[in-house]
Amino acid sequence: MRYIRLSILLFLLPAASAIAQLPDQDWDFEDAYRDDLLFVHSLVNYSYDLYWQLDWERRLLADNGLRFNTGSVTSTELQSLVDLNVNHDLNDKWRFQGRFSRDRSRQRPGQEDQFLVGLERSILSSSSLFLMASPEYQKEFIDVFTGYSYYRQDRQQYLRVGVLLEDVVYGTKNDLGGEYEQQPVALQWAIRLGTENWWVFSEGKVGTGFERIFPDAAASPGLVRHERLENSARLKFTQTGTADNAWSVWIDWYEFEDAKQYRQPGFDYDYTNTQINFAAEYVQTFLERHRLRLLAHYVQLDAESRGFSAHDYDRKEVLGGAFYEYLWPSSGVTFAYALGRPDIEFRSPDDSGNFNLDEYRDKLILGWRYAFSVDAQILISVSHEVSTRGFGGGNLQFQMFF
Repeated sequence: MRYIRLSILLFLLPAASAIAQLPDQDWDFEDAYRDDLLFVHSLVNYSYDLYWQLDWERRLLADNGLRFNTGSVTSTELQSLVDLNVNHDLNDKWRFQGRFSRDRSRQRPGQEDQFLVGLERSILSSSSLFLMASPEYQKEFIDVFTGYSYYRQDRQQYLRVGVLLEDVVYGTKNDLGGEYEQQPVALQWAIRLGTENWWVFSEGKVGTGFERIFPDAAASPGLVRHERLENSARLKFTQTGTADNAWSVWIDWYEFEDAKQYRQPGFDYDYTNTQINFAAEYVQTFLERHRLRLLAHYVQLDAESRGFSAHDYDRKEVLGGAFYEYLWPSSGVTFAYALGRPDIEFRSPDDSGNFNLDEYRDKLILGWRYAFSVDAQILISVSHEVSTRGFGGGNLQFQMFF
């Protein structure tokens, strides 16, 4: 009898594993569809200040830097943005470099960290070659990044272009019997060039994405095929007219595709999510102690799924923010108003879950900023959701160079 039970258990294990890999009705891709404040939180309330962002871009490849930005986006979830850069000279030719980036925000479905460490070797007077890799615990997800950098103005102007080879040994190291039909290769770049008052900045990653198949049903009882593509890019122009004012305009583009085929019918899907964001920011200091910051965005998001949970989702939104800060020598207190007017339409074939949302949403924000030095600052804020009459979340931002 014991052997019969054991046989039944062994028979059911693959089925249980297959079920565990299947999507359910609480699909992560649709998690933020009904969130009226989705972009108000991340793009306005919790946005980095223009001067903070300018410092980060300027010192990206010149110094060591750390910044993080965490804020409440639901009653159970925190946005978590982390960036760490290490640039350390080993001698007059060699340099150690490390990069870590984490984006845990609700508006973009991709949630993978990027961690790279390696060496850069100077060639000629202002150029270098670099080679970096990600020492992942699971070897099948090791990436290799190699390319060329051009520097001037003490590395505060740069052009860095490289080829990112993702999951380079996946085909031989994964335990699901997965094989590549298309291995992911991407072009990744960071550029900052300009004059004393004008700057152009761009960063991004554009690649082929991967296509994997899982022919061994014993090793992968649930999944037959998986395809994924995630690309992003930013192009930004900034002018710093005087010590008292500056402005930036930029465009962000994001593209995400994910498709899976299962051995159990009825769960196959092909999901896409494309976002574009046009933004502008202006900062003006007047009468020494008063500072005004204005922020505006226009966001367009188009998503669709074919197969499981088939739907079309369209979102267009105008966002804005006005921040007034009263300044002291090393600190400041901020009063701000943030708003958004989403135009959301969700359509599915059976019409059962269709909805439209176009409610005006706004927040009042109170914040405090302190500068420990020219290299380290902290910002703490709390907010109130005016339209829904509820707590709007707290936010902590920290940025330093070392």
